[in-house]
Amino acid sequence: MAKFPSKAALAAAGGRKLAVIGGRLEDDNADIYGELHRLSGGRILIFPTASAEPEAVGEESLEAFLSHGFEAAVAPLHGPGAALRAGDPDLLELIADYGNFYFTGGDQANILAALAPGGVPTAAHRAITACHAAGGLLAGSSAGAAMMSQPMLLGGTSLESVVHGVTERPEAPGLLIGDGLGFFPFGMVDQHFIKRGRLGRMVVAMHATGQATGFGIDENTALIVEGAAGKVVGEYGMMLVDLAGMETDANLRSYQDFRLSYLDHGDRIDLRTGRPHPGEAKRRVLKRDIAYRGRPRSRRNAFGAYTLYDLMARLVLGDPKHYRGDSVEAYDAKSAFNVSVTLERVERETKCLIATPESGLRMTALNFRTTILAEKLSATKLADRIGRRQTRTFGMDPRPEAKIVLLGSSPLRSADEMTEAPLALLKGGKVGVLAAASAEPRGVARDHVEMLARHGIEGVDLDVTIDTVEYTAHDADFLQDVEAMSGFLFCGGNQIRLVETLLHRGEESALLRAIAHAHARGAPLIAASGAAAALSGVMIAGGSTYEALRFGVSSDVGHQGLAIQEGIGLFPAGIVDQNLIGQERLGRLVVACAEENERFGIGIFEDSAVIASEAGMKLEAAGLDGFVLVEIDPGQLVLQSDNFVANGVRLTVFGPGDSVDLRDGTVTRANGTEASAALLERLVAGLAEEAGAAVAGDNAGVHGVMAREGGQDGRACCPFPAARAGAPSGRRGARWPCGCAPGRGGRAVRCPRRAPRRCSCRWLSRSPRSPARN
Repeated sequence: MAKFPSKAALAAAGGRKLAVIGGRLEDDNADIYGELHRLSGGRILIFPTASAEPEAVGEESLEAFLSHGFEAAVAPLHGPGAALRAGDPDLLELIADYGNFYFTGGDQANILAALAPGGVPTAAHRAITACHAAGGLLAGSSAGAAMMSQPMLLGGTSLESVVHGVTERPEAPGLLIGDGLGFFPFGMVDQHFIKRGRLGRMVVAMHATGQATGFGIDENTALIVEGAAGKVVGEYGMMLVDLAGMETDANLRSYQDFRLSYLDHGDRIDLRTGRPHPGEAKRRVLKRDIAYRGRPRSRRNAFGAYTLYDLMARLVLGDPKHYRGDSVEAYDAKSAFNVSVTLERVERETKCLIATPESGLRMTALNFRTTILAEKLSATKLADRIGRRQTRTFGMDPRPEAKIVLLGSSPLRSADEMTEAPLALLKGGKVGVLAAASAEPRGVARDHVEMLARHGIEGVDLDVTIDTVEYTAHDADFLQDVEAMSGFLFCGGNQIRLVETLLHRGEESALLRAIAHAHARGAPLIAASGAAAALSGVMIAGGSTYEALRFGVSSDVGHQGLAIQEGIGLFPAGIVDQNLIGQERLGRLVVACAEENERFGIGIFEDSAVIASEAGMKLEAAGLDGFVLVEIDPGQLVLQSDNFVANGVRLTVFGPGDSVDLRDGTVTRANGTEASAALLERLVAGLAEEAGAAVAGDNAGVHGVMAREGGQDGRACCPFPAARAGAPSGRRGARWPCGCAPGRGGRAVRCPRRAPRRCSCRWLSRSPRSPARN
């Protein structure tokens, strides 16, 4: 096979040099900055034209390039009247001097307004085009990437694009398309693609404009173009969308049988033909690599962060004989439309390749048949959808009185108040102890069995781990004993281990079915700490509140951000998190619920418990402090856009003895609300610190959290009307709520507090980035 790229590919299209970057270019991304340095000869002119804060963003970008050894300058082309300055002789001289250009993120419409107002090229546009044609590099991130294609995507989420189609009114729901500058002639470009779930809007836009090929580039990742040879470089990869052969209906409610591929870091593509060339380290998936044999019956939001990437990864590592396709859904509550996205292997066409470096799995996935369907749900179909997303009963519906108990911390080191009520449910028979989440399962199981014995309860170590769970399917006596047990205690630890044990290779294990059947007959399930998180259908697998607010959702725990994965699904009410106060996890719970469009989140405090009955719909607080209930209003979410906005999030603290019925919202208070209200105030204040904004009423900080008192004590409504970073965005004169002055990238220059752990600048060593620079 001829080596790629060939000289012909490098010389094609005039030998143009492009770097199409998917947004959130991190300062430490040596691979991308190295490519930019190579292609530009180390000299580059920065255009912060798209940014709403061009001076600050220009300065930040300049320092980043200088730190990578560039000679660089900032072009003074931005803000009101930019088009009038586009003919300034000094600017034109600067353009000609540098000959290589980098456009920052922001609003791509600002770039068009400055360089080609009304579609008429300015002198600056002509000068940039001439330099580019002469071999200069044109690079852009986020908005700076979007403007390269013609036509250009201007706005709209995937869900509203599929439901409402193309619109010409910015205030209306739907997809906005406009003219771009056409530097990238190979198809349509979109950015933040996998992170913000933009497949739906890409397909709608391509079909509406007659584009056959689309390039969806993810964050902190670039498509490096030399001539007609493309190379993927960066943290994640690029989705390649091929609409050749796609079929649609008259109402544009179905987009059937197009092809979707994922190209990874190091993979190449011939942009003349669209033919991918996987990296040299990639190999075929072997039998020993197969990890999944069945569908997870996913509750993930189809257009949520990394949902389609995760689904494709499951299929890449799936057994093609039993697991050839899968689907996920997204529901638009405003229009009552349900949208499904289905990926399928095609025999002798789909190719799955992997590499297994120490940093984790890397994959290349080629030619998955993909279909997007939108359907308006009747009341009957809506009820069916809700039913399908409810608890996984594994063949038997639990009795209404069957209890699930979620513990906020380990019962081995907790206050007696936390364990008193839960352990009282276990009297009267053998209790199975499962320590599969632990790194030392036998020792942890032994400790829990001894703890139960001190309370007069007979505990039995089930002695099952991810390495032995397959064997239980062949032990009928063991499974019969499990079904006869009077309760179960899931020990804390790594929730991923527990999920991968009970949903072994993506299929419900025989042990899980036996436990579910025992629970259906009334046996209580008690899950501690990380095991509590694992019982929900959508599980928080890792990441801090800072990472959730700064980076959003990531694909797995190996990347910065909030990792969300499939849970076991025995607890249907919502997403569960634990150790909420000490680990400051409220923010990540809110982000998880909003990103996954889960209405409820249950955050359990340390030394506290939630006792759930009525199929998980009735929750009672126990222990020292109880739990916080997060309620998301889907109608007020703005996701998959350039900002994360979750307005009207309702937070309610339930103290010991309090209860709530999630079906109708009925709240029963056992005692006064003073303690709960005080704890709620503390939680909101801490969350505001984490997001970098003070709680100060209606006019509280724009980049962060605002709160107002709700309709009853112990409740608050908290809008999250901010970009991810929750920072003052590097503006001169800006201050964090603690009084710190932000330096470049948001890092604190000074901190007046002597207790930095409680200071809102304490996260800043991670260098939050201005939203406008992304």
